[in-house]
Amino acid sequence: MDIKRNTRAIACRSRNAGIYVAALLLAAAMFLLSSCAASTTAQQPGAAQPATAVTIAPPPAVTSTVRTAQRQLSIFSKSDAGLMQPAIDSQGNLWVGEMYANRLGRFASSTGVVTHWQAPHANYGIMTTTIDAQGNVWFVEQDADYIGRFDPRTQAFRVFPLGTLNGRPLGPQDLQFDARGLLWFTAAAGGGIGRLDPSTGALHLWSVPSLNGAPAFPYSLALAASGQVWFGELSGDAIGHLDPATGHVTLYHLTSSDAQVFAMAIDGTGRVWFTEIAPSKLGMFDPAANTLTELPIPALAGTGSALYGLVITRDGSIWFVDNGADALVRYAPGTHSLTFYKLDLPSGAPYGLALDQSGRIWFTADGSATDYVGVVSP
Repeated sequence: MDIKRNTRAIACRSRNAGIYVAALLLAAAMFLLSSCAASTTAQQPGAAQPATAVTIAPPPAVTSTVRTAQRQLSIFSKSDAGLMQPAIDSQGNLWVGEMYANRLGRFASSTGVVTHWQAPHANYGIMTTTIDAQGNVWFVEQDADYIGRFDPRTQAFRVFPLGTLNGRPLGPQDLQFDARGLLWFTAAAGGGIGRLDPSTGALHLWSVPSLNGAPAFPYSLALAASGQVWFGELSGDAIGHLDPATGHVTLYHLTSSDAQVFAMAIDGTGRVWFTEIAPSKLGMFDPAANTLTELPIPALAGTGSALYGLVITRDGSIWFVDNGADALVRYAPGTHSLTFYKLDLPSGAPYGLALDQSGRIWFTADGSATDYVGVVSP
C-alpha cells in the first residue's frame, strides 16, 4: 500500500512532479483571489475533555462472500497522479484532485476524455472534491491552506484563503454542502470544523477540544438532514458531533486506542457509518440510542485490510473500499452480510468512492505506473 496514502494524509509527501511530462490542457483557465475583507469568526479553543460515555454493542455475526466485480475500468493517467476523493457532477463527469501532479482533473464518462487544470497557488495538496447546485467544482488544498472553486463553464478558479486556527494553518480535508448551500469542512491541522458562505466568503470556525490531552485531528465529515455536523478523527480514536446552533462539541471514544477514522456517511435513519483505516473496522454510531458498534472486517487470504472511501446506496447498503484486498465491499445491515467485490486491477489499489445520480459507484485507483477510474453498478 502506498505510504503516501497512509494515515497521515496531511503530513509531508513526496513532491517530485518532474516525472510528469505530459502537457496540461489549461483551456485558458483563470483564477480570482477572494477578497481579504471576508469576515472570519472563530470559537475559542476548547479545553481537553473526557469522551462522552456510549453503550458499546457487540458486533453482529456476519457472513462473507467473495465475488469478481463487474466493473468498467478506464485509464486516467499513465503515471501516478495521486487521485484523491472524487465527486460526480450532474452530467456524469468525475472530478478529482491529482495530488502528486498538482492538478484538478475531470474524466468525461460519456467520451472517456480526461482533462487537467493547474490549480492556482496549489502545493500538491488537493484532497476532497464536491459539486454545488450550479455545477461548480469545489476542492480543498491542504498544503496551500485554501478552498478552491472551479467554474467549468468559464474555466475560472476562485480561491478562498483560510487563515489559521489555534495558531496553526487549517489544513482542510473533507468538505460537504448543507441544505442552505453553506460549505462545511474539516480543518485537520488547525484542529477544528469550518463553514464557508460561498456567496459572501464569510468563514466561521469551531475549535474541536482535545481528547484527554491529545491534539484534535478532525478528518472526515458528514452532515445530518437536521443540520447537525458529525466528524471523525484520524489520530484521536474518536468521532465527534458539532451542534452549529450552540457551538457545543461532543466527542465519543472508539474501542481501539489506535483507531483512525477515514470516511463517514449518514443513512436514512440518522445512523453515522464510518471506516477505520486501522484497525480495519466498519463503525456505526446510533445517536438516538447512544450506541456504538464496530465490525472487524476480515482479511482475505494473503492480504491485510485497510479501509478508505465509503458511500451509502439508495437501498441502505454500506459500500466501502478495502485497499488491501483490492476490493469494494458491500455491507447489508439487514442481513449482516459482507460481499467483497474483487476489482482485479492491473496495478495499484482502490481509494476514493462517489455515487452518481443513477446510483452507480465510482472509484479511484492508482499505482506506480498507471491511475484508473472505474464504476460498478450495485
